[in-house]
Amino acid sequence: MSEISKSYEARDVETKWYAAWQEAKCFAGKAAPGQETYTIVIPPPNVTGILHMGHVLNNTLQDALIRRARLEGKAACWIPGTDHAGIATQTMVEKHLKKTEGKGRRDLGREEFLKRVWTWRDEKGDHILKQLRELGCSCDWDRTHFTMDPGYSKAVLTSFIKLFDGGHIYRGKRMVNWCPVSLTALSDEEVEMRPTKGHIFRLRYELVEPSTTTDAEGNTIPLTHLILETTRPETIAADVAVAVHPTDPRYTHLVGKKVWRPLGERIQIPIIADEAVDPAFAAGALKVTPAHDKVDFEIGQRHRLPVIDSMNPDGTMNELAGPELAGMERFAARKKAAEILVERGNLIEAKPYENNVGHSQRAGVPIEPRLTQQWWLRYPRVEEAKAVVRDGLIQMHPERWSKVYLNWLENIQDWCISRQLWWGHRIPVWYAKGIDRETLTEADLRDPTKIHVSLEGPADVENWIQEDDVLDTWASSWLWPFATLGWNDAEEQAKAGFSRFYPTTTLATGADIIFFWVARMIMAGIEFAKPGAPVEERIPFKHVYFNGIVRDKQGRKMSKTLGNSPDPLDLIQKYGADGLRFGLLQMAPLGQDVKF
Repeated sequence: MSEISKSYEARDVETKWYAAWQEAKCFAGKAAPGQETYTIVIPPPNVTGILHMGHVLNNTLQDALIRRARLEGKAACWIPGTDHAGIATQTMVEKHLKKTEGKGRRDLGREEFLKRVWTWRDEKGDHILKQLRELGCSCDWDRTHFTMDPGYSKAVLTSFIKLFDGGHIYRGKRMVNWCPVSLTALSDEEVEMRPTKGHIFRLRYELVEPSTTTDAEGNTIPLTHLILETTRPETIAADVAVAVHPTDPRYTHLVGKKVWRPLGERIQIPIIADEAVDPAFAAGALKVTPAHDKVDFEIGQRHRLPVIDSMNPDGTMNELAGPELAGMERFAARKKAAEILVERGNLIEAKPYENNVGHSQRAGVPIEPRLTQQWWLRYPRVEEAKAVVRDGLIQMHPERWSKVYLNWLENIQDWCISRQLWWGHRIPVWYAKGIDRETLTEADLRDPTKIHVSLEGPADVENWIQEDDVLDTWASSWLWPFATLGWNDAEEQAKAGFSRFYPTTTLATGADIIFFWVARMIMAGIEFAKPGAPVEERIPFKHVYFNGIVRDKQGRKMSKTLGNSPDPLDLIQKYGADGLRFGLLQMAPLGQDVKF
């Protein structure tokens, strides 16, 4: 008989019992006839990820729910898995290649680079799932999925084809978040707003025809120029107008007149009136640069203004920026533009200025608003997605998030679903050789002599060129609740118990992805799962539990960058998994952030 330890060693006991439970298939999601089911799908962590305190809280909540369901006699099914994390994984592998071989992905070519990514994934991916076992998560590990698995990938591409055939998908040139390092469009979730120090430049735009204005005492005085302020003088050569507010008495008499553009080709640009202008900001006049600012682009669309793109995809200036700036890196061009404006007498002053600037989460550089050709999705089932929450078929906890969700759906905009990456689900579209992709119309997209859309590709593939872009990562994870249960393959659905375990019961996630993931899953479920069934059988889940964010004692979000997060595995080793989990749950009221 082995000697009993004189002290309780949590890790020894937890490891022993976890292995015993797995051996006995205690975590298997299997439903007996007539047995009530309870299903949770894990929010799939990035395949590149490592366990942090946010994962601990979120997965502990899920484990508590799934274990309670088992105790209640329900057939409990907790489905684990990982997300291929397009840009995160590609960036990580590219950095590894650069460090170890001094090569970039374009040195290898697409096919060879993807082989390297799969090798990396096989060697280092899924590490976080092993860590979740250390945490004690009682997932049905035999059901583990990866968003690039063959079956899952087929489901993703099938959904694209169904949406394309239904008229929901189109190709168009619109404004996106652009990373000049990764050379791809980014989702808002991949953009971090950071306080950034710079300058605001006060500029003089000369009127083509001098006019008059009224001073504070009511006296008529000469007016030879307009005063504008900008943080981006390097884009002045792309200005196509100056906008003022239509009711601003300082400028109403100038609408329709023109000013000289102070950089680039010296041309006259019109003064227009638009309600997007804030009369209280600076002097109340706004330079309109549709290719380099989202608000300016919208103004340009309303007034049918031309678009001048003065920047290359990599953030260097092109010939349209003018000969003085062409070829320069954007921030060097900003400094040079200011020097030229001083020489010409157009720069009044440059004041130190701090504002929030969007940065690429992965590359760490400021993004650019950029007009590019992308694939877009007109969301399906928007009204039904509102109704299922409004009518209580899907309940959100805390309930206040329902209002946030509904407000977002009221103002929903088309989704940019394409990414200029190699790692991901390659869009199943082929172009006939010789076709100019830049000029394709909506009608061309429905012309089978110009565009081919299918899983298998065209029979005469030598006459076609496949789309280079891949789908946004969220365009695969929005199918997660039903694609993990074999959706769109009758044999796989029967094997996974789709009819028993879908809809799932509860989703536990963070409120920061209510738009990127939760809302989209609801629309996808209604659109694709169980066609023809009542809506309550098509929704992806019945409850959404939003957990809070784990913060440090100063209230800062825990992150590797700040170095303010303890390693959960160290805490597990010291206190045991249950000690850590119980302590964290005790500190975490419904939906509230936790100071750890």
